Amino acid sequence: MIVAPIPANESERLKELYKYELLDSANEADFDQLAQLASQICQVPISTITLIDADRQWFKASVGVANSEGERSTSFCGHAIMQRDMMEVNDATKDERFFDNPLVLGDPNIRFYAGMPLITDRGYNVGTLCVIDRVPRQLTPEQNFALRVLTNQCMKLLDLRLKNKELQQSAAIQSKIISIVAHDVRNPMASLKSILELREQNIISEDEANEMLAMSSKQLTSTINMVNNLVDWGKLLLKVKTPIRQPVLLRKLVEDCVAVNEVAFELKNNEFSNLVDGNLVVETDPQALQFIIRNLLVNANKYTENGAIKVLATSSDGWIQIMVSDTGIGMEAATIEALNSGHKTYSTPGTKDELGSGLGLSLVKEFLDKIDGIMEISSAVNIGTSVSITLLEQPAV
Repeated sequence: MIVAPIPANESERLKELYKYELLDSANEADFDQLAQLASQICQVPISTITLIDADRQWFKASVGVANSEGERSTSFCGHAIMQRDMMEVNDATKDERFFDNPLVLGDPNIRFYAGMPLITDRGYNVGTLCVIDRVPRQLTPEQNFALRVLTNQCMKLLDLRLKNKELQQSAAIQSKIISIVAHDVRNPMASLKSILELREQNIISEDEANEMLAMSSKQLTSTINMVNNLVDWGKLLLKVKTPIRQPVLLRKLVEDCVAVNEVAFELKNNEFSNLVDGNLVVETDPQALQFIIRNLLVNANKYTENGAIKVLATSSDGWIQIMVSDTGIGMEAATIEALNSGHKTYSTPGTKDELGSGLGLSLVKEFLDKIDGIMEISSAVNIGTSVSITLLEQPAV
């Protein structure tokens, strides 16, 4: 038996497969009907819509098969996904790849197999629509054509299912943005309007108005940061499904992030150091990485006063680690654990009682997921905090 080979692009192929979130999903009538139609048209007792996972073949729909999955190593479909066109085996007992295959020697006693690859719009073979018989045979030209048409319809169903999922996610995102804007933008703007109206009507004194405006200013600063986050988040979500990867000069990117926060550093008397090597380059989405570092710098400044903030980076074994550290107020162990586990999304006041919605860190994690990065936080009370993000130096091949 010749074991089903592994495609050269297996890593990317599996990512494409997992994107559809079909593995181990419940039966769906549309897919079941396609399998049934394939069986009837080709006049065979067995047909399946097969998805090829890392080490198994899993049937989204099947006719004449009791199990929902099988070993990839012995599968005929594992061979079929290596081709761009239909694979037809007229008599498995006479094919060197399959004559001693356990699926030929025993149940289901395969003799005939025809499988058409399910090819995504990005060119990845994620599975097959196949028909199987227990006697040698050959598809007629009409059956061959029909199997190709049914495979095309199956792929359209897969894509439609994915589009529906994306629409649902888009609706959830819009709902999230509306709720954030309704609460975190409307409230400070309403407060500012009320202060101005009270002063115009001489209900409060100038000193009282100035005190209230100072408080309102803190709210507005937080609101501006939040709106910036939402804008950047929206831009990333509107991009192509796979984030853009291009060479990014890391030191220059950090300098750009610092430039927009320089006044904020000065207002809190924080000294900033960019310790990133001037020649260090990372292959990633520049907008996403800029969003991440900018938010980490804003957080560092929020919890630091009369202190130091620095960014440094190291490169090792194809990975780049970027660290943003500060000498601020730090965090308790329980808070660090909650942040690292992703369970904490709310915000705590800064050294000057700066307010926040907690949205920044939540979106940083979303952006890291999109560019295959990981984050780790370490901190000590009254000593400071360090946030490390780790990225692949080169894009996955």
